[in-house]
Amino acid sequence: MIHLQRVLIAFMLMAGLACSRTNTRISGVVENGAHKTITLERLDVNRTSLIDTVKIGTNGSFSIKTQLEEPELYILKNETGEIVNLLPAPGEKVSISTSSESFGTGYSVTGSEESEKIRLLVEHMQRTRSVLDSLLTAADSIGDPESPQMDLIRNAFTQTIIKQKRYTIRYLVENMTSLSSVYALYQKYDDGSLVLATDADLQYFKVVADSLESVHPNSSLTKSLRADVERREARYKEDSQLNTLLSMVDKEVGMLDLSIPDRNGQEKELSSLKGKVILVAFWASGNQASIQSMLQLKSTYNRYHDRGFEIYAISLDNNKASWMNAIDFNEFTWFNVSELSYPDSRANQLYNVTSLPAIFLINREGDIVAKNLFGRTLETWLDNLL
Repeated sequence: MIHLQRVLIAFMLMAGLACSRTNTRISGVVENGAHKTITLERLDVNRTSLIDTVKIGTNGSFSIKTQLEEPELYILKNETGEIVNLLPAPGEKVSISTSSESFGTGYSVTGSEESEKIRLLVEHMQRTRSVLDSLLTAADSIGDPESPQMDLIRNAFTQTIIKQKRYTIRYLVENMTSLSSVYALYQKYDDGSLVLATDADLQYFKVVADSLESVHPNSSLTKSLRADVERREARYKEDSQLNTLLSMVDKEVGMLDLSIPDRNGQEKELSSLKGKVILVAFWASGNQASIQSMLQLKSTYNRYHDRGFEIYAISLDNNKASWMNAIDFNEFTWFNVSELSYPDSRANQLYNVTSLPAIFLINREGDIVAKNLFGRTLETWLDNLL
């Protein structure tokens, strides 16, 4: 009987200890926050859920208790929406010190090693955002996008983005088995711009998921991350299949050959220009926007024509006199052709032209490589193709 009592007592003690291990307390002081409301929310990869809401005491203190079986990402949120990110573990007593004015941007945390890691991630991102905001303000003050100072700002902006990404990747490598790495994976510059946003960055999500499954297999964060990785992989495969189909279409279309009369009634075949870099340009004598675009092309044509650049200009007209007057008045000296049957022209149907102007750039091999290029952008392409 005595032996049985001892077993029961030991069992009760063990149960009590197990229970205490899952009791987690989050408390702290918010200066100038007396009587304001503060909420605790559980943060998943794609959603949040409310845990508790409390009033801050007269002296600025608050305390929230919650039950944890695994470390969880939490958000401590004030009435105006500022947040403190936390990652408490079961049994931890987390203490936060902040103020109503600097809630979420200036705070300290003790009693939780992982929450301190989150704070450091937040602090570094705040510095990055501050630099980016300063650069954007400087750019707005300059105004002229062609200014040499704008080039310096663009370079500084790019370097800041690169530094932040390198910091994030280095953090992931050094903290691969820490659940704080999940937070690092989803950090953003703003509401819509992830630090790790490219298809190639999917590898970091996969590696972190693999690592966490070996250390925290039962964590809801690990499971949510794995589910998100699977969704991203599925979307990536769909996008890859779509791009493959689109590339097949482009190859199928390539340079659709055309044979259209010039002003003298002589058939001019587009394929006769193969071996040159060709700009197929759709315009119309009664469309002022397209005439303006053709006028812009004149200097480019004069600069690159001797290097193997040709323009095959297709006018969507039905009046020969209007078409020829426009050619002569504007001094368009390239290949000018027209079916003079608009709106029943075959050429614009083959090239799926729905608005004017419409430009198609064709390389020496006869493949369409770009569309609707003008000015410096077009000339950059020509420098690379010729």
